[in-house]
Amino acid sequence: SLETFGQMIAMTQLAQNVYPILYEWPAAQVLTYRLASLMSASMNNRKNFLQLIEGLRSEGITDIHIITHSMGVQTLMAAFEDVDGAPSPVAKCFGPAPTLTGPHLSSGLENRLVCRSITLLNPDFPVAPFIERGFQTIRRVSSLITVVGDKGDQALFWSSLINGIFNRLQYSQPSPCDSRKTEAGFHFEHRVGRHIEEMCISAGSGSERMILRQTSIEKSIENASESNGEQDHWLDLDVIDTTGLDTNVNDLRHSAYNVNAILLRDIEEIIVTGKRASQRSSLLHRKGNVYEFCHAPSFVKM
Repeated sequence: SLETFGQMIAMTQLAQNVYPILYEWPAAQVLTYRLASLMSASMNNRKNFLQLIEGLRSEGITDIHIITHSMGVQTLMAAFEDVDGAPSPVAKCFGPAPTLTGPHLSSGLENRLVCRSITLLNPDFPVAPFIERGFQTIRRVSSLITVVGDKGDQALFWSSLINGIFNRLQYSQPSPCDSRKTEAGFHFEHRVGRHIEEMCISAGSGSERMILRQTSIEKSIENASESNGEQDHWLDLDVIDTTGLDTNVNDLRHSAYNVNAILLRDIEEIIVTGKRASQRSSLLHRKGNVYEFCHAPSFVKM
């Protein structure tokens, strides 16, 4: 992980006042995948992440950009998971989500950190709990949330299968991954990084009011809604579809962020400029909150 992260930083042109820090917990391999998932959201891991955040604040760091890859999103969601209906200790270290034009915190919040952006790379997290409450907990602290996914992500395909089997057998899973929705029998558990066009709420589902009420942020759902047969309300985040990228992408299509120059430039632009996807010139809007790169595939001949 450290080598991969180092390569990613080496291929970007971030300013010298950007300090890359890697947070990693004891993970696992394929056969112990479910154990790694439980460890990612353990109380000990939450405590360690809190110590990191508090340490950065005590050293005078004010602005933070968070990037997760794959199962790393489960650690993030666990760290920001509400405790008894109130923001978690990690969430309390941050001020309210900054606007794109208002970088300064209001009076009385000067000792809070500012979360400039949260970027989820190929997130290995179930769709249902992310929409129900996970998104809300991170939207409180950041107004620039980006999901980078691939509809052909093979690692997340196997994750959907394995988690579906374990859930059918009623094995425990991390609390952030629990959903209010129940489905009878075996089913593939959709993952955010693969089912990237599901970052919306269907009209009439009754969830729109729930999200607005729990977050107290009216922009949690875009004002502009689109229709796919029926009207959908799109979550206030940017979804970047990398399915069309076919160079410097491995066969699993799960970790192109450290070798694909197109994706690297976009991540760099998020950190440097703080622009939303609609303002970044390398992206084309497809529908709702979904964007794709303005990039011709390799088979196109001039």
